[in-house]
Amino acid sequence: MNADDSTRTTRSVLITGATGNIGSLLVPALDAVRPVSVTALVRDLAKAENLFDGDIRFVEGDFGHVDSLRKAMSGVDTIVLIVPPGPGCVTQVSDIVDAAKYSAVRKVVRVSAIKAAEDGRTENTRLHGQCDRLLQESGLHYTILRPNYFMQNTFMSLDTIKADSCLYAGMGDGRLAMIDVRDVADAIVAAVTSDAFDNQVYELSGPESISFHDVARILSDESGREISYVPISPDEVKASLLQMGFGDWMADLLREYSEAYGEGWGDQVTGNVELLTGHPARSFRAFAHEVLAKAGL
Repeated sequence: MNADDSTRTTRSVLITGATGNIGSLLVPALDAVRPVSVTALVRDLAKAENLFDGDIRFVEGDFGHVDSLRKAMSGVDTIVLIVPPGPGCVTQVSDIVDAAKYSAVRKVVRVSAIKAAEDGRTENTRLHGQCDRLLQESGLHYTILRPNYFMQNTFMSLDTIKADSCLYAGMGDGRLAMIDVRDVADAIVAAVTSDAFDNQVYELSGPESISFHDVARILSDESGREISYVPISPDEVKASLLQMGFGDWMADLLREYSEAYGEGWGDQVTGNVELLTGHPARSFRAFAHEVLAKAGL
């Protein structure tokens, strides 16, 4: 079953995180679906209004200001809830859920994290586990999507790939079923436009589990030059991120994730992208050919 089934109804949809990696793909994708009306929650109207074409309404609001959230939710049927990673995400989700209940929102489609659980492997896993529980216990209809490692994270390595043909990562020989953010956006569209997936949790992955050795080989094929994968330790990942200007919390988070993925934590292939969207998940080779090549790989 997919988003073209008979359960589709008119929806007024509010998207949080509308200018982020997922939201920037999701806003135009949902705007193209009829009959769906799209509202994007942004912090700065002046900066956001020229980012998208189409019949999109922008409202200014902030996770920390409940009154602005309630105002943004007026007349909204469904919320796509995307919050940035951080130690405050539980409070943010709690505020969104409370505002949604106050505003008579019917449904929330939430982007969570791989294997989210309150006793999970990383701090972010545990925080997202708390967030998921808040939504599940809210009485609202919900769909929770838990994507694996994003293929688009490769953009963080483009400078070293271009400069010295090296891909540095802290995952060792670990295999992970990384996912194209385009598939995450497609899955959200399906969950928004159909009630068939209500009150369910879906782990989302790409079509295969690959290592960064495989990633380097595919990048070599696509670029026409030899690109090498250079494994570094999780501690080196943290040190590099701090040097790049990331804060302590985010640097620690990515150190934890590197360690977990290096142990095979992300070696989990599901068929849920196809279950929700009706099309197979995109491969890393397709991503490299269609997305990274345009970035000057």
